[in-house]
Amino acid sequence: VFFWQSGSSFHVFDQGQFAKEVLPKYFKHNNMASFVRQLNMYGFRKVVHIEQGGLVKPEKDDTEFQHPYFLRGQERLLENIKRKVTSVS
Repeated sequence: VFFWQSGSSFHVFDQGQFAKEVLPKYFKHNNMASFVRQLNMYGFRKVVHIEQGGLVKPEKDDTEFQHPYFLRGQERLLENIKRKVTSVS
């Protein structure tokens, strides 16, 4: 369902299966959009490949996310992944 390819990102290959089987184990929901929203709040970004152009929906159900501090074998960097704080003015 998900996979680390180069060690600098992770893929969700089947969003439906991921939402149905994985999300309920760790969250109180099985909503992929809510999961992506949470990833964004912690600074993860969806990787858009040039051949996709950002406008064309990929043929396969593969979504890739990356964060500068989410690197395979670099567990010490995980403490730098923090929820973004919004300032109220």
